[in-house]
Amino acid sequence: MKHATVVFVCTGNTCRSPLAMVLARLRWPAGVEFLSAGLQAEAGQPAAENACLVAAERGGSPADHESRRLDAPMVARADWLVGMSRSYVAQLNARLGVQSGVRIGSLGHPNRDLSGIGTPAEEEVADPIGGSLETYRKVADQLERLLAACTGSFSGGSAAEGEHT
Repeated sequence: MKHATVVFVCTGNTCRSPLAMVLARLRWPAGVEFLSAGLQAEAGQPAAENACLVAAERGGSPADHESRRLDAPMVARADWLVGMSRSYVAQLNARLGVQSGVRIGSLGHPNRDLSGIGTPAEEEVADPIGGSLETYRKVADQLERLLAACTGSFSGGSAAEGEHT
C-alpha cells in the first residue's frame, strides 16, 4: 500500500496547521507523510513561538517550519487536504472541487471525503494567533483529541467513501 500524504490547512500556516502536523507526526511516526500549508500564507514565516513551545512540551518541534501557501504541486502530492474548520473545507471545495482527485477532509470527520459536498457541522479548531501559551495548549489538547479519533484514517489507498475507520 502506498504511503499517504496529508496536508493540514489553515490561514497563515504558522499556528494550527504546523502544530497539527507535528502532533500527527508524533502519533504516526511512520507510514504517513504529514505537511501543512495556509490558504493565505506568506511564505517563509516561522511557526508561532507559542506553537513551538507547546510542540516541544509534547515531544515535537516545528522549529524549522517555514510557512507556505497551498499550491498546485502540494495539492497534486496530497492524498488528503484536512481543513482546521468548516470554512477551510468549504474554501478547498470551492477552489478544487471533486475533479482534483484529492480527498478533502476535516479532523471532525476522520476518513470521510467531503470533496464536493456540503460541510457537516463539526467541531472547529479556533485560531490561537496572538494568544497566550495556555490558549495554544488548549488548541494542542483539542488537536490531539481530534487526531486520536483519526486512528485508522489517512491510508494511502482509495477512500472508504463516507466511512469512518
